[in-house]
Order: sequence, then C-alpha cells, then structure tokens
Amino acid sequence: MLGWFTRKNKQEDALARAERTINSGLTGLMMKGFVPKEHRDAINQGLDSAKQAQLAASGSLPLMATGTVLSVSDTGKLINFDPIVVLVLEVTEKNGLTYQRTMETLVSKLQIPRSGDRVGLGQHPANPSELIYMGLLSV
Repeated sequence: MLGWFTRKNKQEDALARAERTINSGLTGLMMKGFVPKEHRDAINQGLDSAKQAQLAASGSLPLMATGTVLSVSDTGKLINFDPIVVLVLEVTEKNGLTYQRTMETLVSKLQIPRSGDRVGLGQHPANPSELIYMGLLSV
C-alpha cells in the first residue's frame, strides 16, 4: 500500500529506488506523461553514471587500465552536487596498448581531475568492452 507503513531499508540502494520510482509504477507512468523523453533519458544516464561511480568506489571492480588526463571540461550537470565532466584521456591498458579516449563521467567534487593527473579505469560490468572511471590514482 504505497509503502507508507513499511519499514524502509535505509541503504536499499538509493539508486535502485530512484530508478524504480522513475521507470515503473504510478510515478513512472506520470514521468512518461509529463517529462519529455530526452529528459527521461538524461535522468537515466545520470543514474547509470552514479551506479558506475558507486561500483568503482566500493572497490568491487578490478583496475583494468590507467589514464593520463589530457583535458577536463564541465558539462554543467550535477548528481548529488558532484559534477559530471568530459575527460579526454590517454589510456594505457595492462597489456601495454595505448590510445586516446573521451568519456563523460561523474567525479567527486573533492577530487576533480586536472590535466596531467593519473586516473584508474575499470571494466564496465554490463559492457565488458567499455571502461569506467574509478578515481584518481596516488602518485
């Protein structure tokens, strides 16, 4: 019954709860009726970025490559006051393969990478051919 009298799991994955609220049930139907598709897609993309950041921060993903930041640009989007930025990286995989890569990712406002910084990259759990940002690496 609308969840008013049920015990709420505090860390029941706020991201999973947000995704469920936005994409299913009565609120999902209202979202489809009142919010344009491009805005819903942007919301879902932000949720995916936040999930990736959560996985990377938990340490459950192994380090697959490192990247040297060539440039950082702000997208103007925020999730929980943390910015989503576009990083241009020079990626070096564990096998020695080096290439340039551009990625849009969520970063901590306390650890925004700058040009020349080294960052860790992990394998995306849903798409193994894709890399996700895992944070700054210590020198």
